[in-house]
Amino acid sequence: MVMSLEECFATLKDPRRSQGLRTSLDQLLIMTVVSYLCGQFGYRGVARFCQINEELFTEELELRHGVPSHVTFAEVLNRVDEPSLILAFNTWAGQTANLDLGDSLSVDGKTLGSTVKNTQDSRQDFEAVVSLFCHQTGLVNAVEHYRLRSKQEGEACLARRLMSELKNKGLVFTMDALHTQKNDSNGG
Repeated sequence: MVMSLEECFATLKDPRRSQGLRTSLDQLLIMTVVSYLCGQFGYRGVARFCQINEELFTEELELRHGVPSHVTFAEVLNRVDEPSLILAFNTWAGQTANLDLGDSLSVDGKTLGSTVKNTQDSRQDFEAVVSLFCHQTGLVNAVEHYRLRSKQEGEACLARRLMSELKNKGLVFTMDALHTQKNDSNGG
């Protein structure tokens, strides 16, 4: 049985107190995903997009109090359990991607620029996202988030982990040269 995005997000624990909640966690996360899919990023961008489309979101998600402010999006997204959120999203994305023999997937990682610290020394830290994107369906099949702290596990290792979940399915992977190294400095 295929789970909807709402059902996948409903499995997550809301980090807020239950008292006085006006918008459920799954409603907030669905609005965030739709905003990102439409190219609106960041708390203010998501909130602005949701305000512009408030009538649609109110009807489709049965919002009783309208669209929340950027402060609510920031509070929730900064406090939600990240591994559980990624697992819920990957569960949904993996079942909707419908990969076929011979499909090609791109593996890529992107550093989140605002997270880079200690840029000029060996203690450089940053956060990044690795994703598997299917060219035939136009959908992301899986994502993984990581924090690289002083040369710990990095993009190559996470990419191999994501690809290993799809081994022996006759898929074609395209990736950066970074992923062809036998031993890399990013935990590979």
